[in-house]
Amino acid sequence: MMDRIDPRGIPQFLAADRTRHSIGFLALQRMAMSPSLLRTIRPIAIFASLASGAVLGAPLLAQSAQFTVPSRLVRPIDDNSRITLHGYVHPLANAANDRGAAPDSMPLERMHLVLKRSDAQETELKQYIAGQHTPGSASYHKWLTPDQFGKQFGPSDQDVATVESWLSAQGFDVVGLKPGRQVIEFTGSVAQLRTAFHTQIRQYEANGNLHFAAANEPQIPAALSPVVGGFVSLNNFRPQSHARMLGRAFYDPKTGTAKPDWTVNGGEGYPTIGGVNFAVTPGDFGVQYDLPNASLNPAYSGTTYDGTGQTIAIINEANINIALVNQFRTLFGLPANPPNIVIDGNDPGIDGINNPDGPNYATSEAYLDVEWAGAVAPKATVDLVIAADTALENGLYLAAEHAIYSNLAPVVSVSFGACESAIGSTNAFLLALTEQAAAEGITVTVSTGDNGSAGCDNPNAVQYASYGAAVSGFASTPYDVAVGGTDFYYSNYQHLALTDLSTYWNTTGSNTPSVTLKTPIPEQPWNNSQFGLDASNYYSTYQATTIGAGSGGASSAAVCAAGYNQTTGVCLGTPTGYPKPSWQMGTGVPADNVRDIPDVSLFAADGPNYAYYATCVSDGDCQPNSSGPVQIFGVGGTSASAPAFAGIMALVNQKYGRQGQADFVLYPLKAQFPAAFHDVTVGSISVPCKIGTVNCISVASPITIGGVSEGQIGSGTTPYYNASAGYNLATGLGSVDATVLLNNWGNISFTGSTTTLTPSSTSFAHGTAITISGSVTGTGSPTGNVALLADTTLPVQQAQATFSLSAGAFSASNVNYLPGGTYNIWGQYGGDGKNAASTSAKTQITVTPEASTTTFDVLNSASTSSASVITAGQSVSYGTQLILAAQVHGT
Repeated sequence: MMDRIDPRGIPQFLAADRTRHSIGFLALQRMAMSPSLLRTIRPIAIFASLASGAVLGAPLLAQSAQFTVPSRLVRPIDDNSRITLHGYVHPLANAANDRGAAPDSMPLERMHLVLKRSDAQETELKQYIAGQHTPGSASYHKWLTPDQFGKQFGPSDQDVATVESWLSAQGFDVVGLKPGRQVIEFTGSVAQLRTAFHTQIRQYEANGNLHFAAANEPQIPAALSPVVGGFVSLNNFRPQSHARMLGRAFYDPKTGTAKPDWTVNGGEGYPTIGGVNFAVTPGDFGVQYDLPNASLNPAYSGTTYDGTGQTIAIINEANINIALVNQFRTLFGLPANPPNIVIDGNDPGIDGINNPDGPNYATSEAYLDVEWAGAVAPKATVDLVIAADTALENGLYLAAEHAIYSNLAPVVSVSFGACESAIGSTNAFLLALTEQAAAEGITVTVSTGDNGSAGCDNPNAVQYASYGAAVSGFASTPYDVAVGGTDFYYSNYQHLALTDLSTYWNTTGSNTPSVTLKTPIPEQPWNNSQFGLDASNYYSTYQATTIGAGSGGASSAAVCAAGYNQTTGVCLGTPTGYPKPSWQMGTGVPADNVRDIPDVSLFAADGPNYAYYATCVSDGDCQPNSSGPVQIFGVGGTSASAPAFAGIMALVNQKYGRQGQADFVLYPLKAQFPAAFHDVTVGSISVPCKIGTVNCISVASPITIGGVSEGQIGSGTTPYYNASAGYNLATGLGSVDATVLLNNWGNISFTGSTTTLTPSSTSFAHGTAITISGSVTGTGSPTGNVALLADTTLPVQQAQATFSLSAGAFSASNVNYLPGGTYNIWGQYGGDGKNAASTSAKTQITVTPEASTTTFDVLNSASTSSASVITAGQSVSYGTQLILAAQVHGT
């Protein structure tokens, strides 16, 4: 029986397309021993191809009446027609570190191919997320499951099958599609990856370990590019832990003081005051940030919020000994509540000892995060989500994917990072991952880093910054809460004595040993360098300097909007930061048009003002000792502030339910209920730099170490970045008063807004460029975006485009992509930190079809790169593969 093509299967909307398009390719193979070639054809595949400006309405062969996501893979896959993907060569994958090619037979397990959304899907998703977070919206707090997310914002079944079939044809073992339909997992070998993606994996030695990484940018067939975005990563260079591990100390539960047992810079004793310093305990944290929990905050006697019924997922790359966490909880009077260990794939082991490129020593980070998330929300379930590294993907990414794609917990905390410019294409993966998290109602808290305003310099390896102002790409996405770091501030810090601290600390004994802090202490940005307002000046104490400080600044290198040069790989134009989210507004927010971090900050210091976090991370820690001090481990860094804020969000969720991207509430909360935040108005996160390097300004009375002339990160005479009232790039909105924040979280209100949208014409031929303009009025000058929506009956995403507001107005003069038919269009405003969402009136338009003609050609496919047309009467050899090409010609 011969399969036939029913012309009625060609969607009518294709006739309205405005240029010459190929609408069908039918691969033909002679299937029987017959002299009549075209009487025994069987359609192998049918594809539809549209110009880049057109809106694809439906696959040519719809799978069912309910199939609404259009297929985008509409061309035959030609291996000789390829595009290069960019951002996959890590800066450390260089000639100096090269140790030779990886063996061809080396297995590459758990590679993840990222599937990207269409422009229409991305527009619709952004609007949906805005509605999910805007009271009064029809989608307010209607969180999606991973399955719902994938069906609406993932690729079609047909597209997934096409990609998986191509991977299989290259010899890969396809493991399958992850929930949410954003990633396909597959395995193979170095040789198979080189053949399929034209990239070579080599070995590189860096930081004492041997790593595997791509030596050149990968390529994919151009026909796959509408759906295939690239890889999660093509290397196993590890992100930086943001923990400042100090060492062992002996904590006296009766006084709350501790005696450190570690040195700095190879021998100098750690600074103390009166021979001691202060280990911040869960009870001290409860007093500092007014936790609404009587067991942690003696000043509180109301209803206790303790995280009951909530779950916090901690993302890490190493396992732990649960017994140590239990000992931490016992020592500090927390209820028994051991964490769960969730392993995705292989167990990395303690300190990642099972990893192919050597141990990662991340277990101390895991203890810190698990213990302190659980300290702030003592009855919340804490899940440590971990995965082992593979040759080309860090276990941290695998663990983060597991938490988001399986919707494991309503709060997720990450205490790792790397600067935006270093991780390249991984920025896009992190953006898509956190965007899915927001749609699922997940709040993602991310530490901003420990390198001050110098986000690309390693605080554990250099004394002076040299790469300029930058931020972590892990923290800078618009869909996470970026958590910075503060330290305690004493106004007489230069002449501080132990007796001066009696206003804040009980150093003579306590009836509640786990609570030594008597009242909240004023804060400053955490800054260990000589530019911090610290009781222990780093340079004076050690004759050295450091860039250790809480991080913040403006996103600057996450996006290459203009695309890349296909030959050189250089960004066409200047890389930019993420656009400013609509919710990021208020007093002090820079008018820089980009995402700024941090959003909030909490204590993160590692001792310059004699205080740090108490943790249990090693054998002997937190063992009961009735006769004397107890051994603990001192820790600092924004690695602590991020899980601590995750604990606060668990308290919010306990009262109000899932919150998704909490910044939608935090910024208006700061404006309407400022008492929910502690303004940080003194200090800076500017750190030392080498004069002559980017963003390095001169300072008065510079010091010189090792022949390096000192400056500090900044511009002109202004350090990057100073604390100030309102929002600032050093501490964001400031730290929080958890009780006030919790009591007022549900009380924020938005001024009503009015949106208008007007087309320049309501009846025009398809492809005609019209102007669409409008405005949003409300409080002040509304900011954000207006989405162009349509109720066309064609099976397409209704979101057609997004227009950015400027002074409350928008105008687009080249709108030529509206599909054919008679239907309504309107504008939908997503709201901002002051103004509520609103929708314009609907306007009916008629888009008439263009005149068009259809032609069919039979092509000789012997040459995959340039098939030739077979003319009428021409003979071909039996068994020749042919292509039947149908094309629409429009004006």
